[in-house]
Amino acid sequence: MMHPFVEGGLQNVWLSNGYRIKETRNGRSVVVHNPQGLKRTICSALCVKSVPLSGAEFRYLCRELQITSAVLCKRLALTESQLQEWESARQVPRHADTFIRIMYAVHLDRPERVQRIEARSVARNQNVYFVLRHTDRGWTLQETLERPAAVPSLTQLKGQDPTLATDRDSLA
Repeated sequence: MMHPFVEGGLQNVWLSNGYRIKETRNGRSVVVHNPQGLKRTICSALCVKSVPLSGAEFRYLCRELQITSAVLCKRLALTESQLQEWESARQVPRHADTFIRIMYAVHLDRPERVQRIEARSVARNQNVYFVLRHTDRGWTLQETLERPAAVPSLTQLKGQDPTLATDRDSLA
């Protein structure tokens, strides 16, 4: 017998196994095996589904990403009431659907990047610099608000340093 998984307002998710019904003094309770794995699988399925997300599905993804409504409103240029309308709608606008699916995909690969969205409080006109460093494990990235000190140009260093990059090392 299948059991509906209605957590978070989802009405279209059914469990064929991986759960048990437990009798408690307050009534019946459903115990799900590996609930984090189940939630991840549901979110992954929502991200690749072939039709637009419903408002409940959109809300479920936002909750699993731990994106607050204030941050979501700011990122999507919405009011709280507009967001509430979307979350109760049969389907969300295409740009919001795409945004949240991409955010979850990023979360699967680099969850700390999604969490940083909420922490950002840099002014819109503030310059952000990326300092990239190559290591044995590949390239690493550091973000800074301070402009890095520039290295003298290649023409200034020409002939001075035998370790300078050659044409075969360049991106060109």
